[in-house]
Amino acid sequence: RLPEHKLNEIRKSDGKKAVEVFFNSIFSSIDEQGPNKEILQIPDNYNKYNNAMLNSYLLSILSKHLDDKEYDVLRMSYGLDCVKHSATEIAGKLDIKGSSSYVRISQLKKQAIDKLIDNVNYSQVVDFL
Repeated sequence: RLPEHKLNEIRKSDGKKAVEVFFNSIFSSIDEQGPNKEILQIPDNYNKYNNAMLNSYLLSILSKHLDDKEYDVLRMSYGLDCVKHSATEIAGKLDIKGSSSYVRISQLKKQAIDKLIDNVNYSQVVDFL
C-alpha cells in the first residue's frame, strides 16, 4: 500500500513523473530500509485488496517491458509470486557468478525500475491510484 502523500503526489503529476513516482514508491523505497533509515509504517486496515490480482497485473506489466533476467530479479526480490529472495540467492538461481554477484543483482534491479519508468504509460498504472 502506498502512503497517502505519495498517492497525492502521483495524482497531481501526469505522464512520466507519475509513473516514476509509482514505481519508485513500490520498488525503490522498499530497498531503502536499513538500520539508520526509518520507514513510517501506517497500519492498513483495509482488507478488500485482491493481492493475487494486483500481483498478476504487476507481473504482466513487468513481463511486457522487461527482459527475462530483469523480470526475474524484480519478481524474486519483492516476492511477487514467490517468497522474497536475497540478492545472493537470486544470483545463484540466475547463474550469475562472481564474488560481487549481489552487486549485479542490484544493478539489474535499478535497471529494471528505470526501464519501467521510461516505458510504462501512465494509463497502465492510474487504476492502482
